[in-house]
This record gives sequence, structure tokens and C-alpha cells, in this order.
Amino acid sequence: MTFEPSSQLLAFVLPLSFQKGDLTFCRANNLYDSIRFPVKPTAKPRQVFSTAHLSKGLWRVYLNWSDGRQQYHDEKEIRIG
Repeated sequence: MTFEPSSQLLAFVLPLSFQKGDLTFCRANNLYDSIRFPVKPTAKPRQVFSTAHLSKGLWRVYLNWSDGRQQYHDEKEIRIG
């Protein structure tokens, strides 16, 4: 996962074999303040999500996906603002 603060975009690459996934943004100081988005397969492996709607501060981003046989996980801490 890569985060570009100036463009407010979070990008990641998933294998074309992935079947389902989700992206969860959690406030670093309050894990109950979270927003989850489904990640759907596309014809291209690179996915981009805007963070413009998130409030300023420190967020932890969790990316979970599955290829139908195995679960995968990645996480990153980002600062918006």
C-alpha cells in the first residue's frame, strides 16, 4: 500500500486472482471510529481509494482479501491532514 498525502489517495495492487476483499480505516486513537469499504475485483490489479472524506489525524488502514482458498492481510499507518 502506498499513500500520497498531497493527492489524498491510497493505492494498492492485488493479484488478479483475488475474489473479495475489504479496506478498513480506523482512527489510531479510537478503534471504534472506523470506516469499511468493499474491494471488488477489476480488470486491473491496481486499486485506488480517496481519503479526502476522512477527518484529519492518524489512521490505521487494514486491507484484507481472499483468493477463495487463503486469506491475506496488509496494514499501514497514515496521517491525513
